[in-house]
Amino acid sequence: MRVIPRKPRGAGAEAQGRPEEHPVLEPRLKDNLERLSGLMERNNDLISRRFLVRAAGKEACLLHLDGLVDSLALDQDILKPLQSAPREQLPGDDEATGMSPLDGVEASLVGVTQVRRVASLQEVVDEVFAGFTLLLMDGEREALRMDIRGGEIRSLTEPVLEQSITGPQEGMHEKLVINLALVRRKLRDPRLVVQKSRIGRRSRNDMAVLYIDDIADPAIVEEVKARIATIDIDGVLSVNYIAQLIDDNPWTVFPLERTTDRADVLVAELLEGRVVVMVDESAFAIAYPALFVEMLQAGEDYYQKASAGALWRAMRFLAFFLAVSLPAVYVALLGFHIELVPYKLLNTLAQLREEVPLPVVFEAIVMELIIQLVIEAGLRLPALLAPTVGVVTGIILGQAAISAKLASPAMIVVVAMTTIVTFAIPNYNLVTSTRVLRLPMIVLAATFGLFGLALGWYVLLVHMATLQSMGQPYFAPLAPLRWRDMKDVFFRFFLFDFEYRPRSIPHQDDRRQIPPPKGGA
Repeated sequence: MRVIPRKPRGAGAEAQGRPEEHPVLEPRLKDNLERLSGLMERNNDLISRRFLVRAAGKEACLLHLDGLVDSLALDQDILKPLQSAPREQLPGDDEATGMSPLDGVEASLVGVTQVRRVASLQEVVDEVFAGFTLLLMDGEREALRMDIRGGEIRSLTEPVLEQSITGPQEGMHEKLVINLALVRRKLRDPRLVVQKSRIGRRSRNDMAVLYIDDIADPAIVEEVKARIATIDIDGVLSVNYIAQLIDDNPWTVFPLERTTDRADVLVAELLEGRVVVMVDESAFAIAYPALFVEMLQAGEDYYQKASAGALWRAMRFLAFFLAVSLPAVYVALLGFHIELVPYKLLNTLAQLREEVPLPVVFEAIVMELIIQLVIEAGLRLPALLAPTVGVVTGIILGQAAISAKLASPAMIVVVAMTTIVTFAIPNYNLVTSTRVLRLPMIVLAATFGLFGLALGWYVLLVHMATLQSMGQPYFAPLAPLRWRDMKDVFFRFFLFDFEYRPRSIPHQDDRRQIPPPKGGA
């Protein structure tokens, strides 16, 4: 297992802006609030509400961050019962029951489902800044942590990365609890394990590791947990931080994890034996181990007939090849292998390039850089302007390049086709990989012709064959070759042919379905 060395922590609690750590809370509420006073003075959005618990006759204080809690639940389910409930409703402080006043408040007055105790001042601070509501009572050495997190959040929308026509239309959300609910609605198996923890010394994000207990390989589950446990970082702003920190090979351009914003895709990954990682405030999730071939698969493939799914799958492999190689093929043919071009086509290309002063390789690189800049600009423009500006800019730049004799119309066509086939690839991380690989392929083709292009693909395939994702072969089932899994690689076979789970993903329960009888019952 690759171990990431831990960074030294700050020189004490004061260096991190936290109060001095104490093993337990003091019994006097006044003492605890005095220790928190410095924190409250520095954070004006930290709300402190002191009041009298009528049933217990004791002073209490509610702590929460403004905007991170459900105000209605705070008023109706916590504050109102504590202030108005008579003494008879509190079963605590009775020798017969053996309950303290805090026990009675938790048992009969607080109308919140998720409640747990915290016993130290540091835990109180950590839980408050995680968005929870804390109740401190005078005379108690423990506090109640209540989960009424809420506030303004966006509604569910369609997926951004992997859109679907016939599949579910719900995209994932930034809130971890909502994403877990989306998965639970589609996978109601009690053996689905959800293990929560926190990551990031300062951001302290909630994180969840998901797997199906009797399907996922325990070795892979433990490997994922062990690698995550080595992460020691100030803040995690996206689940992609985790992916970069636990990847088997950080130098490769290929994605070694499956990133998705679709709950149905995550459920399919879990049912094949993978382990899923989610982080709060990130609308994406990652799944391990990942395979290269699944980067060219889409959920839409399995919602349509096998014939349609097989056709689109084969076209995506062709799109990947063209996205990496098309400009390089054009450069190699015109620069080295003119004899391979039909005479009439060669004559046309020669006339188009007659007044272009740049060699074909520089022409290709310049146009490639321009189109990449247009794509980057389109990604960062406002949503309403991006389509119009992208189209207009492409037309103007293309026409201007031709008029200025910087590029031939044939090169414009090649670059445009390359851009189109690039976005036929369903996985955005793999799209980024093709954009990075295109320039080295052009340079190899300009240096050695088609031999250079073949050499580039040879190095690329060998590199993919040596990659691993969470210790498993990334290029499986092609290398190593696993015939049983080939029915879902270049073509998608019938759904009833997937009787067993793929061997390329280690698992426990091998059978996933009993095929129905052919021709009906």
